[in-house]
Amino acid sequence: MKYGTGLFIALCLLVIGYYIGATEHESIFLNVKWTDIGTLFVTFFGFSFGFFTYFQWISSKRKEDAYLAAKQYIASIAEIEEHLYELLFQYNHICPAPGVIVENKDVSVKRIEHLNNVWNYLYQARRSLYKSHRELEFWNVSLTAEFSEDYKVVNKLLDNISVVSSTLNNQLFHFIESNMKNIDSVIQHKKQFDGLYNGIHKVTQKRVPCGFKAIFKFGQ
Repeated sequence: MKYGTGLFIALCLLVIGYYIGATEHESIFLNVKWTDIGTLFVTFFGFSFGFFTYFQWISSKRKEDAYLAAKQYIASIAEIEEHLYELLFQYNHICPAPGVIVENKDVSVKRIEHLNNVWNYLYQARRSLYKSHRELEFWNVSLTAEFSEDYKVVNKLLDNISVVSSTLNNQLFHFIESNMKNIDSVIQHKKQFDGLYNGIHKVTQKRVPCGFKAIFKFGQ
């Protein structure tokens, strides 16, 4: 935007300078009609207005794309939250705990298959978060200091929860096949998962009361 305005002013100064210089040679304009001069100026200012409008549009488009990049970052976090909640929901129904009804083997096997699929979805969502975070810089957008630190914290917690979730899925498979012989390991890993889930949920939910403007800094 600044570049376009500067170029427009430079063109105006060039025309004015040329006109002032040309007045020293008045004979040049003896056979020139004022209507032609008027047409020239109208054409020039029409071109200048179009040029100025174009750069305004470019500036507006960049702001729009920057907003969409920031929106995609938020969408990636929401997707991760959704998959994490689905994992928690399934674990709460299959892992042994007071008040949890023991399901038959067929139902449990199908639930574990679903857990593996959700775990893969979570991996893809993490890739989406990484890419959307990388795209912010391209559009001259950055996270505020607090949320930049939260991004690092969430990624570290996600690394840990991915390991725990993968292990817990395997433990649950053996839990079913071995007639619950490894129940202590399942309970231990479920407890670890719950702790990590609560940690991630606490960090990601900070964005809700803070609002969009508190998360991002937009460049000029």
